[in-house]
Amino acid sequence: MTEPILLCKDCKHYRKDWISHILSGTYHYDTCASPNTTQNPVTGNENRFCDMLRSERWKELDYSCRPDGRFWEARK
Repeated sequence: MTEPILLCKDCKHYRKDWISHILSGTYHYDTCASPNTTQNPVTGNENRFCDMLRSERWKELDYSCRPDGRFWEARK
């Protein structure tokens, strides 16, 4: 059997940017609220974009979720 694909939209840390989705129909500004990926570990306010975190290009960064979804957690 193949491993299931871990999609950001199914992760509990996924935050959809509804304004950009409604106005332009894009997902590029959706963010990740995982404590492992935020810029500010104290407040957690500065989230990073999902497409950047899952990109092959940035996989070497400590806070990158990588294409395999390293910090992915199922929604409850």
